Amino acid sequence: MATIALVSAKGAPGVTTTALALTLTWPNHVLLAECDPAAGNAILAGYGQHLADVSQGLIGLALAERHGQWGEAMVWAQTMQLREGKHLLPGLAESAQAASINPLWSRLANTFTSLERGGVDVVIDAGRLGAVHSPMPLLRQADVVLLLTRSNLPAISAARAHLNALRADLVERGTGADGLALLLVGEGQPYSAREIATSLQAPVLASLAWDPLAADVYTYGATAHRRHDNSAFLRSVRASHDPIGQLLNRRAGQLRAPHPPPGGTPPTAPAATSAATPRLRAGSRPATISHTTAENARA
Repeated sequence: MATIALVSAKGAPGVTTTALALTLTWPNHVLLAECDPAAGNAILAGYGQHLADVSQGLIGLALAERHGQWGEAMVWAQTMQLREGKHLLPGLAESAQAASINPLWSRLANTFTSLERGGVDVVIDAGRLGAVHSPMPLLRQADVVLLLTRSNLPAISAARAHLNALRADLVERGTGADGLALLLVGEGQPYSAREIATSLQAPVLASLAWDPLAADVYTYGATAHRRHDNSAFLRSVRASHDPIGQLLNRRAGQLRAPHPPPGGTPPTAPAATSAATPRLRAGSRPATISHTTAENARA
C-alpha cells in the first residue's frame, strides 16, 4: 500500500479539498491525516459542518504519547469514519498546539508506514511548505509527494521558490525525489501543464479541473448538485488515480532496488538549474516561454 502526501507552496491552491476528494474516491481503504499545522480542523468545519471542540486527532495522539500509549491502535482510536473504509485523523483545533505536535512527526511517519503494511493507504494533508512546525518528516517518508499549484504566475513563482529545496531535502533526508511531482489546479489559467513542467523542471502528474461548485462540497460542505458525481472536478480527481498509481508502482520498484554498497556513491540532489532555465513570461498573450535570465515584468 502507499502513503501520498499533498502540499502547497502558496496558500489556498486546494490541498485540503483535493486530499479529501482523493480519499473519498480512492479505491482502497484510506486514512486521511490532516497534518497542516495551521488548518484548524478544516475538514470537520468545512465538509463535516462541525464546529464543536473535538478531542480526537493529532492533539489526542500527543496526549496519548505523553502517557506512553503510542501505537497503531491508539492512532485508529483518534480517527473518525467519513464513510465505509475512509477514516479521518483530525488536525489541530488551534495553531498554538502545533509546537506540541512537532516532535511527533517522525514517530507518526513510522506509524503510517506500519499502516501501509497492514493494507491501508494514507493520504496526508501537509499544508504549506515553509510553515512553522511543518510536517517534513511525513514528506520524507511518503511514497509520493504532490505539490499542488495553480496555473497563474504568482503560484508558479511560489512553487519555484520551494521546489529545489524540497527536492534536495527528499534526496538528502528522505527516500529520494523520484516520487515528487506537480498536481496542477485549473490548467490553462493561463499556463498549460507542459509550460509549467518545463519552467519548473518537474513533471505535472495530473491536472484537476477548476470547478468551484463541485469543489465546495468538500471545502464548505455545500450540498452536492444532481450531477455532482459527473462533475468536471470529480472526473479529474478520478482521472488522477491512474497516474498516481503508476508513480506509486515505479517508486515501489525503486525502493526495493539494491542500495549502493558501503562506501559507494550516494544519491545526490539534481544540479542547480542554470541561468538558461526556461521561464514563464507574463504579457498580453497567455503562456509563452522565455530563456531570458531575468524575470519578465507583467505587461
